[in-house]
Amino acid sequence: MQLSLSSIITSCKHLLLLCSLSALATQANAAVSWETINPNIQFLKQENKLRFYDSNQVLIEGDECALLVDASGNFAAVEKLANDLKKRLKTPLCYLVATHYHDDHLLGMAVMQHFYPDAKLIVHQQVDKNFSVYQKAFSDQLDSYEKSIELSYQRLANIPKEEQPQWRAKLDLAKKRLFRWQEYQLNTPQITINKSRTLNLGGFEITLEPHKAHTNGDLTISTNNGSILIGGDSVDWLPYPGHGELESWQALLKQYINDDKLTLIIPGHGGTLNKSQLKQPLSFLTAMTEHVKNNKEQTIEQLMLSFPEEVMKPYREESLSAKSSNLFLQSGLARAKSTQ
Repeated sequence: MQLSLSSIITSCKHLLLLCSLSALATQANAAVSWETINPNIQFLKQENKLRFYDSNQVLIEGDECALLVDASGNFAAVEKLANDLKKRLKTPLCYLVATHYHDDHLLGMAVMQHFYPDAKLIVHQQVDKNFSVYQKAFSDQLDSYEKSIELSYQRLANIPKEEQPQWRAKLDLAKKRLFRWQEYQLNTPQITINKSRTLNLGGFEITLEPHKAHTNGDLTISTNNGSILIGGDSVDWLPYPGHGELESWQALLKQYINDDKLTLIIPGHGGTLNKSQLKQPLSFLTAMTEHVKNNKEQTIEQLMLSFPEEVMKPYREESLSAKSSNLFLQSGLARAKSTQ
């Protein structure tokens, strides 16, 4: 059966609108799974299909204070988490830690700050220096949502009439959420980290360490006498290197691999890891810098085609990982090339 050009265009517009509406409608539907690491630590693991695109969170609670590591880029999900914490927490939420400045770790802190205004935001000193940039990013994100909603309302007429009421209801809900979020603000940090610092949450200590690895302003947290590491994106099995300090990042991973005390690693994306599993991201980052160094005249496209397949093989075994690894490789090669 042949379709006319106008029919194809109409179908494409319908599909585009459905995709746009679906993205808005699923803002609150994404769910994390709560995994108990020990009596003091809860790992909030992002659902598998979003593991390369949205962040995990970690809740740490002592006898006197609780601390939340990172906030999702899904503001509706952060609102749900904030309400869930009111039921779960036995102590005040004293601290919010952003492991770095990327949207899916930092911007949702505006929601947490609204619900928990007494919680102190902790960031790397470098993040604090540029904080007005991230405050603007939060405002820009809300502007983007507003434009998407307005455009979707305009396109409702392209959807079959019988489907319009359900999509209008979803848009109305998205608009109500946006009105709430426009009242939130990403407030400046109260604590900045430029050297190792230990916090006592009441019978349970955590140590914050600053690094230059995944970005130029990363924080990691170690607990349980150094046996547990909450490493953010610096310890992701598939690392995003587009903003990375690649050589110091490789050195950090080697340090963790050789750390006799370390037994459990909680990354910013994906499931928990052991030290041996860090050899894969180390191999990925090392091959990236060496490949660029040894092929200085090649373009990014050529570097992609000639990149060692044995390094990429573990990432090719699952479709989402394969797709993401290609994007991450391209970003990392560009980063390595720009820093040569």
